[in-house]
Amino acid sequence: MSKSRVRHSDIEVGKPLPWDIFDEKGTLLLSKGFMVANENQVDRLVAIGVSADSAALRESRLRQAEADDDDAHSPVRDWLDLRKKMEVLFDGIGASIAAGDFVSTVAEIAAKVDELCTAKPELAQAVISLHQEGRYSSRHMLDSAVIVRLAGRMLKLPLARETSAVCAALTMNIGTTVFQDEIKAQTGALREEQLARLHMHPKEAYDRLAAVGITDMIWLRAVLEHHEQLDGEGYPQRLSGKQVSLEGQLLRLADIYAARITFREYRSAVPLTFALRDILQDKGKTTEPAISAQFIRAVGIFPPGLKLRLKNGESGVVVRAGSSPNHPIVYSLLGANGDALAPGVLRDTVNPEFGVDKTIDPVTFKAYVDVDAIWR
Repeated sequence: MSKSRVRHSDIEVGKPLPWDIFDEKGTLLLSKGFMVANENQVDRLVAIGVSADSAALRESRLRQAEADDDDAHSPVRDWLDLRKKMEVLFDGIGASIAAGDFVSTVAEIAAKVDELCTAKPELAQAVISLHQEGRYSSRHMLDSAVIVRLAGRMLKLPLARETSAVCAALTMNIGTTVFQDEIKAQTGALREEQLARLHMHPKEAYDRLAAVGITDMIWLRAVLEHHEQLDGEGYPQRLSGKQVSLEGQLLRLADIYAARITFREYRSAVPLTFALRDILQDKGKTTEPAISAQFIRAVGIFPPGLKLRLKNGESGVVVRAGSSPNHPIVYSLLGANGDALAPGVLRDTVNPEFGVDKTIDPVTFKAYVDVDAIWR
């Protein structure tokens, strides 16, 4: 009997196995009909390199492909469609405000952010770092909203406050989206007049939101305060200490984090772990330590989408958290010799053989990352 390696996507949690599973020596591990109870069991099976009858695997994969074709649903497409909705909203913001549907559209997008983050939180983060196409200004606000939603849930914010903070992220740069795109692409230092506008853009956004009828003060304050710092060195009001709201601090962290991990024309994206390190080293200067700590817990020390090299020489992307914060589950895409692994292999980095070696600059990582397949 010819055998082939079992992929993570071949095993459906809570459903009977359609074939027998064998270990690398050909010993029967699990019989057809056995039900795998959880994702951790799937991870362990794939990590040790189990196999099944090649013909049976091929048949089950064809059935799955047919099922996928029938529903034609792509979780990544959901996020890309939401980005497009943000682009359309802010490209035609004048018409939206005039029609009176701007606020309701923002609320719809916020509700969709919550829905998608609830369904697949790891995918939500992976899309931020692995799909950076599209207009920067609207994408950045949506990315920040995702991070705010995940961190707000970790902070156990009441739902109404969490929703207000997400809406603040989605609108924090209203009125300056063209300007934000310009300075994102600029290679030199900002000019004096650009700095002046940058320092006033939170107030400009606050005023415009108030003018379109926003009365939610949590939403408005978060927008106004998302560049303030506890030490009083922020802008535009130079608030300090407890004058800065929790939501303002949270939005500040999300804004900075999402901006730093984004590729720019004049530099690579900062590795996710570097962006988090800067937050850790803040030591309460700009944000309350408890908020920073919960923020890092929400995004993870090794966030989904981060590219890593493992101790055995393989390279891949973080899929999700593992048994501890320092031991993520990684999907290896390149072997130690640099050749593509077909298919890729899930590795649990708690195993010393597959431990984390170092992060990889996204620009130098040449393997194709099929986000839909990995985070299906």
